[in-house]
Amino acid sequence: MYSSDISKSDTLYINACTGLVLFMTPGLALFYGGLVREKAANDMMIQNFVALGILSLLWYAIGFSMSFGEGNIVGSPMEYFLFDNVKKHEAWPLLKISQESFAVFQMMFAIITPILMTGTFADRMRFAPFCLFIVLWSILIYFPACHQIWGGGLMQQMGVWDFAGGIVVHTTAGWSALAAALALGPRKDKDNLAEPHSVPIVVVGTGILWFGWFGFNGGSALGMNTTAVTAVTNTHLAAAMAVCVWGIIDWAVNKKPKLVPLCIACVAGLVVVTPSCGYIEPREALLVGIWAGVVCYGAVFMLNRSGVDDALDVWGVHGVGGATGTILIGVLADGPVCLEKEAPEWCVFPHSVAATPRQLGIQTVAVLVAVVYSFVVTYALVKLMMLIMPVKPTDKELEDLDEALHGEPAYQYMTKTVLEGAN
Repeated sequence: MYSSDISKSDTLYINACTGLVLFMTPGLALFYGGLVREKAANDMMIQNFVALGILSLLWYAIGFSMSFGEGNIVGSPMEYFLFDNVKKHEAWPLLKISQESFAVFQMMFAIITPILMTGTFADRMRFAPFCLFIVLWSILIYFPACHQIWGGGLMQQMGVWDFAGGIVVHTTAGWSALAAALALGPRKDKDNLAEPHSVPIVVVGTGILWFGWFGFNGGSALGMNTTAVTAVTNTHLAAAMAVCVWGIIDWAVNKKPKLVPLCIACVAGLVVVTPSCGYIEPREALLVGIWAGVVCYGAVFMLNRSGVDDALDVWGVHGVGGATGTILIGVLADGPVCLEKEAPEWCVFPHSVAATPRQLGIQTVAVLVAVVYSFVVTYALVKLMMLIMPVKPTDKELEDLDEALHGEPAYQYMTKTVLEGAN
């Protein structure tokens, strides 16, 4: 039986968005799985898929409590332990969805954020250490960041805004990915790997991500309202513009139009608009897409030239994209008039945030803190793990990673062909 404070339409919408964001995880598995070499595709996809199990249970046990419980730095792990005190028939404060609906929707973000990093350290982390890593990383970085920005922490109190995860998801994961790449070192003979091994799989994964992002960003309005509609509009336009801009640049540089760069461009546009999609007008979303196409492309190009082995360009897309997209809120959000009591009808999210020099400064400070904290903690965590356990596969295992680590090649014909050849 519904409480009068709970909206059936909002509940239906958020439940649908929860499914869309969940669907992004297998989409990411396909996206990353197609981009790596053939003999490491299964290893990449299992790292993505297993998060649906491990991180769902971690969120249910302590994650939601640490993220949304009481506290200035991080929430109490016991306040909502095992969803205790998460009410089924009472609305979450200021919303018209149940506390349980809110908690499960946020679970989907906690699942996908750590596995964004798998694209950076492809081929360089065994399965058991990886499982331990995403648990520790979530506890040390994701839950505190979520609490700081969305759960009533100090950053939220000081006026930091992040509509759908520019800091909480992309900045933390992107800069942690760079730290992990530096801590683990490059892959052996990385410039001669047959990557990507399947462009069609990459395209399918990209399509799922683009589709799911409507729930990721649109659902972050936490209700069926006009802000949600504009967030979806902005999400699509930014991705579309990024595809065009990045595609033109890559075509000019490489002299031929290619499909994989367009897929990466799409994700870049989606990332950069994530923190601001509920605060900006659609015309500003086009500017965000241009920014993604130019700045993220430049970041990827620069890091590749530096020799750092960020296998699938996670830092340039998520780290740089999420950080700069969050800062852009202070430039591109609706003006101060939308903070007034009688805000104009055209305001995307009245009485929330406005583009001012002060807001620009607040956003910048928050991003810098998130960058430094995520990078330092992740680098220390990976190095510590390397001291106490074998984290990286051996050179022999790298030759056929799927068979060596999992006994399960992504494509069975490979094994049959090899056996037939040997006979």
